[in-house]
Amino acid sequence: MPSLMPGMPGTKEAYGICVVGPDGLVRIPPRAFARYDWHEDDLAVAVTTHRGEPGFALLNKARAEASVFRKYIDQLDRPDAVRGFNGKAYALLRVGPGTVRLAPALLEAFHLHAGDRLLAVKSTTIALSFTPADIWKAKFRRRGLEQAVANMDRLEVFD
Repeated sequence: MPSLMPGMPGTKEAYGICVVGPDGLVRIPPRAFARYDWHEDDLAVAVTTHRGEPGFALLNKARAEASVFRKYIDQLDRPDAVRGFNGKAYALLRVGPGTVRLAPALLEAFHLHAGDRLLAVKSTTIALSFTPADIWKAKFRRRGLEQAVANMDRLEVFD
């Protein structure tokens, strides 16, 4: 998994750019799929990353149940149903073969649309973050990290 700024501590490790399909399908980069130990037909948890910002974090449900997220996960009763807790959207998703599908209600809850290009980055040991690449580029540019922006343009695209 490439670092966007090799040799610089604290920079994000990126798996690639994932394009939201016309049917809400999001491919999970194979290395991320393995790293987070997902399997086809598993349940995962999708949650808002930053309030008001497009994108979502995808959590390994089994790992998340052993974390602070359990109190929310226990209240999710079926896949694709959006629940709000503390201003954030949460939902269970069924994992496909290296994919997740965001139903229309999930696309709306996470402020996403078909064609959006999401940077898949390691967030925590239980969460893979999918945030629009343009948001990351703007953040990097504000910090003068032009090399990170250039490195993003070299990432593999999963569509």
